[in-house]
Amino acid sequence: MDHAIVMAGGLGTRFWPESRMSRSKQFLDLTGGGSMIVETVRRLLPLVPRENVWVVAGEKDAPHLSARKLGIPPGNILLEPEGRNTAPAVAFAAACIESRDADAVIAATPADHAVANAASFRSVLRKGLRLARRTDRFVTLGITPDHPATGYGYIERGTPFGAGRKDVYLVRRFTEKPDLRTARRFLRTRRFYWNSGIFIVRAATYRNRVERFLPPVHRELEKVFRDGGKKGFRSRLRRAYARMPSISVDYGILEKEVGILVIPSDFGWNDIGTWWSLHEFLGGAGKNVTTGEVILSDCRGSLVRSDRGVVAVIGMENVVVIRSGDAVLVCPRNRSEEVKGIAEEVKRKFPALA
Repeated sequence: MDHAIVMAGGLGTRFWPESRMSRSKQFLDLTGGGSMIVETVRRLLPLVPRENVWVVAGEKDAPHLSARKLGIPPGNILLEPEGRNTAPAVAFAAACIESRDADAVIAATPADHAVANAASFRSVLRKGLRLARRTDRFVTLGITPDHPATGYGYIERGTPFGAGRKDVYLVRRFTEKPDLRTARRFLRTRRFYWNSGIFIVRAATYRNRVERFLPPVHRELEKVFRDGGKKGFRSRLRRAYARMPSISVDYGILEKEVGILVIPSDFGWNDIGTWWSLHEFLGGAGKNVTTGEVILSDCRGSLVRSDRGVVAVIGMENVVVIRSGDAVLVCPRNRSEEVKGIAEEVKRKFPALA
């Protein structure tokens, strides 16, 4: 059957002060439709049965994970003892799934991305699930770029997968986040797509590639699932995670795998990676976007949010102003990438506010 894995790890420090150590980005309501993770699960449920939707997150995030709110069985919330990036997280989830469904196909998606057209997203994902089952290959979703973004990795397509097809291609290579000049060149060639971080594959194939490319991860998880049922499971898992490397699916597997497929996609995707990208998703350049008790006078192109008290801004253009609890952030919109560094400094100087 088809299954979905929602990857809900990560800290989202670029969204300080709303995102804190105690509440990561994926548990915030940034777009007005509910928390990012709830919105992600809602997009999946019309396509995948609720009993086949799995969330993998850190133990520290357990207070924010409600099976009732997510609409999935409590046993489908998988808690990692500590963060080890996406490759071990998906390996853990895939092992749980495969123990119940040996023929499972998994679609892995980040918990904190936004999609404007959910129906189109499900249509593309459905195609990917069928393709992965039929071909036994990794299938990725590449977002057709509309501007030379420097904040995303890219996927370069190769030849069409099948004579005359223009809807599926072999992947030629994955690239790192480019500089602006390179991103402009990528856009001109029309061969590059933004890497959405969403991939689809048979659970057994994923396990095989983990064994081939990441033997320590495979070895440790084998011990967890082999050495006796539920009794002592958490202790075994904790020991296993302590010995695992921290590595992403991209670095650990996809960049080493051959024959990966990419489906060009356009469903209004945004990784909501910074306050700037949130502003673009909600309103776009030149418009003000506000949340909470906010008063603006002679302002343009700004994002202003307050969850406590009134925030008033006069005569500002292209700024981000965030009032969250006991902290305030003010910065030019085009420097919102630097919030991660500020969050790290806050952690050093004022740990209670991090």
